[in-house]
Amino acid sequence: MPIAGHSPGHHWHPVIAVPVRNEEKRIANLLRALNDQSWCDDASDRVLVVLLLNNCTDRTREAVGDVFPSLGRLRVDLIDIDLPAPVAHVGTARRMAMERAAAACPPERGVILTTDADAVPDPGWIGATLRAIDRGADLVGGKLYGNRWEEERLGAAFNARAAAAATYAMHCDRLAALIDPLDHDPWPRHSDHTGGSLAIRTEIYRAVGGLPPLPRREDLALVVAARAAGALLVHPLDVRVEVSARLIGRARGGMADCLKAWLRAETEGLPLLVEDPAGLEARLQRRRAVRKLADLPPLARSTAAAALGIDPSALAAGGEAPAPGWFVERFAPDEPDPEPSMPAGEAIARIQALIADYEGTLRAA
Repeated sequence: MPIAGHSPGHHWHPVIAVPVRNEEKRIANLLRALNDQSWCDDASDRVLVVLLLNNCTDRTREAVGDVFPSLGRLRVDLIDIDLPAPVAHVGTARRMAMERAAAACPPERGVILTTDADAVPDPGWIGATLRAIDRGADLVGGKLYGNRWEEERLGAAFNARAAAAATYAMHCDRLAALIDPLDHDPWPRHSDHTGGSLAIRTEIYRAVGGLPPLPRREDLALVVAARAAGALLVHPLDVRVEVSARLIGRARGGMADCLKAWLRAETEGLPLLVEDPAGLEARLQRRRAVRKLADLPPLARSTAAAALGIDPSALAAGGEAPAPGWFVERFAPDEPDPEPSMPAGEAIARIQALIADYEGTLRAA
């Protein structure tokens, strides 16, 4: 609940952390979008934005300087650094930016928001994020959507493929909400919680040791660590960020690589393949069963764990009273790269049937 005497979100102190690499053409759009945040209308101070320029070889620094005079609602902390080749990646840069942001936050009221340098947050991004924290969230994932003009340039066939992937992803999350419902993150929701839009309370960030400086999926690793520690992650529909649909990306395995793979498959006449819904259903059922281990007394927990194929001795690693999230992340984690084995059209039909069955069972209960 909001603290008495404060407008929703305005007792929090947000700081924004952004890793940047060769973004001279896009960084101004990000900064203007942050400067135009509706939350800033009532803010008592300018919002601090930490820009970590990682091995830039273009005019990104000059582009920031060019737009800075128009940013009356922001303070910009610009760090320009050349990292050694083995660590010159987004994980190192995002961690350095978030560490700097954490240092600028008050001990108990800080919220670190991170996004990407080619992103354009909606005007309500900060406000909607902080309202979710007001309601009890520890982490907030924002919904990512593509730049419409850039997507249209990729052609109708590509966009049909993208629409099918988005439809299947939405159905996957609906099935998750039916099989493994979470009171703190109810349906309707989305399923994005990546570095394009992720917020975390500074207390939680510090408690889990910060963002792991991995070359890829550093954002998901932070989410895993936080949920294992008992933090609550939510996915509000009003936290939204536009991301670019460019084909030359900055992070290996990122959005640009995905888009190029789709275009290549389209050119070769290959169907869009996604995970078989049966595999997802089995994984969600296991996740729900593993989550329930937290509610059991020790002896019953050991017996139930053994029935799930879990060595009861492994439960000791969670301490005396591990959070439900610890069990899930340890023994039934998300699968960010499920095997794509079924054409999307067939998979959508099958998962819709599954959803109808579960919804029918729920209504009959």
